[in-house]
Amino acid sequence: MKRYGTLALLALVGITLDTTLFAALPIAPRLLLAAALAACAALDVQSAILTAFLGGLTVDALANSYLGLCAACGLLSVSALWLLIRKNHPKKFVLFLYAGFAAAIALPAEWLYAYLAGAHYNGLSVLLTRALPSAVLTGAATVAFVWLLGVVLKGRRDRI
Repeated sequence: MKRYGTLALLALVGITLDTTLFAALPIAPRLLLAAALAACAALDVQSAILTAFLGGLTVDALANSYLGLCAACGLLSVSALWLLIRKNHPKKFVLFLYAGFAAAIALPAEWLYAYLAGAHYNGLSVLLTRALPSAVLTGAATVAFVWLLGVVLKGRRDRI
């Protein structure tokens, strides 16, 4: 129960900061996604999927006009990270790289959806100036959240 309470608190902090403080910044970590990726790395994939889906729907209801986009991209990122680590427990730097990649893998889906919704912008400039730095910050936040969950769990791990 302690681990799910900590995960719920991380998700609520992520939702709050993603929809208020970080919404106006061009380069910001996605803390809800980082909480879901940390749950995938430290806990189990079921809690990560639940966190990404419910948290993504909450962010979409609060801040986006496209209901389901953040939830779908979160599920895509969690599944990518789970495929990369599966039963392994990677070192912190490797987890940082994997989490950054998993955060960046949902970007083409967001761009396609925005394009189909009518947005037109230069994808390469957005990739280099906003998306990749945001993915790097999300990867760093994921490593910090994994450390925090490790402190709370004190070495207990549930892996599939």
